[in-house]
Amino acid sequence: MLRRTLAAIASACTLVFASATPRLAHAQSPPAAPTAIPVGDWQLTPSFEVRTRAEYRRDAPDLGGFDFYGRLGPRVRDAWVASERSRLGLGVDRGAVRGQITLQDARALGTPSPNATLGGERGPSRFEPYEAYLEVRSSSSRPNTFRLGRQAVIWGEGRLIGNADFSPTGRSLDAARGHLALGDFDFEALAAILEVPGPLGSSFGDRNGTSHSGVQLYGLTARWSIDPLLHVEAFALARISRSSGDALDGSRFSVARLSGETYTGALRVSGDAKGWTYGVEGAYQLGTAASLAVGGTDISAYAVAGHVAKTFPEVSLTPTFRIGGSYASGDDGSGTYHQFDPLLADPQRFHGQMDLFAWSNAADVSGRAQVVPWTDTTFALEYRYARLAEASGEWIGSYLTAVGRAAPAPGYAAAGYAPITSAADAELGHELDAVFTWRPWLPLELRAGWSGLLLGDGARNIMAAYARGRADDTGALTPAKIAQYAYAQATLTMP
Repeated sequence: MLRRTLAAIASACTLVFASATPRLAHAQSPPAAPTAIPVGDWQLTPSFEVRTRAEYRRDAPDLGGFDFYGRLGPRVRDAWVASERSRLGLGVDRGAVRGQITLQDARALGTPSPNATLGGERGPSRFEPYEAYLEVRSSSSRPNTFRLGRQAVIWGEGRLIGNADFSPTGRSLDAARGHLALGDFDFEALAAILEVPGPLGSSFGDRNGTSHSGVQLYGLTARWSIDPLLHVEAFALARISRSSGDALDGSRFSVARLSGETYTGALRVSGDAKGWTYGVEGAYQLGTAASLAVGGTDISAYAVAGHVAKTFPEVSLTPTFRIGGSYASGDDGSGTYHQFDPLLADPQRFHGQMDLFAWSNAADVSGRAQVVPWTDTTFALEYRYARLAEASGEWIGSYLTAVGRAAPAPGYAAAGYAPITSAADAELGHELDAVFTWRPWLPLELRAGWSGLLLGDGARNIMAAYARGRADDTGALTPAKIAQYAYAQATLTMP
């Protein structure tokens, strides 16, 4: 009797387990959700992103004191800003035609107002289309395309043309862009309006002021994919400027961009395979800076950059090690203009988290180590040493706004500050960056970073020349020895 009872219980348990197993397996492995929604013959692709970030700066070298016009503001020791950005997009496809519109709302609150991020006539809040384009393409596996409208553009790794995604608004261009694929070769042409001409006439509400043709950017690029570890890219860019001057900050660098023609040729070699990633890029610029002198000033500038990284997936914590360096010529203020202009470069990505250095009148070397302590988490440390290429030239930040130069700002002596007796020095300092990222859920990324810059003699001299330091009773200025930056960011992206 007991034996029959135990057998019946075992049979019942087996039946229940067998019937439950398919349902459990089905619950644990749901089918992937579609990213496109069919509506008749159309395919709709929605997209959504929300990003919030809080930033803090301590003794920032580019805040407070004199500006390039000689206007004096209070010393800034602590600065904070909270920014938020949301994007809602919809892509529409039918056959060879695609349309995309992405609305973006970007806002910033802080003291002082964010530097070189949400400026201009529209102020620190902006609601506008980030993308709005129409595209036609061929039906091949590597389609030829033509795209017209507002679009994000990245050429190469973004050293000359990038989408500046870390900035509060990102960057998109009002452009016409064509792509042609031929075997192992890819060709692309670009024509973009960076600043509209004026006056536009009564229908656009602009009837007065000096006539100017605005700023346009034209470019051609060719890419030859020989091997995953060997890609060769060539770039030719022309920036034609007849600007209204709204972007002037008083620096010689911004005046050089005001009016004239800048032609840039660049060559890049890169690869990514078997855990190795590298890139080497060189660029040369020529043209005319019409605003620097009567009759214009010739431009002759150059820049080089390179990096190599290796990931070891078979080693514990999956470490990645990276070394890099760059050099960009600077200008001493006499004769031919030699300061390299990185055009529409990405901030944050190439010259440290603090955005105090750019591919312009600068030389830097860096080393980075990154580990994966657990799944969907990374921690990285990076060291960078930076100095000016031309000690008497202008120090330019990643957002292409000038930090300063060794010569005292206009109004320095009249404000009662003690004369600066130290000679110009090229050393900007040593920067240490730490960044932690975690994805607790695939669409959600949490990121936090800290940076410290041990200011060199050159950086401290420039800060003193612009009254960014502590003044004693004699008017002598003592800049801070260390500048710090910290941020925390959360980004939700779907799909």
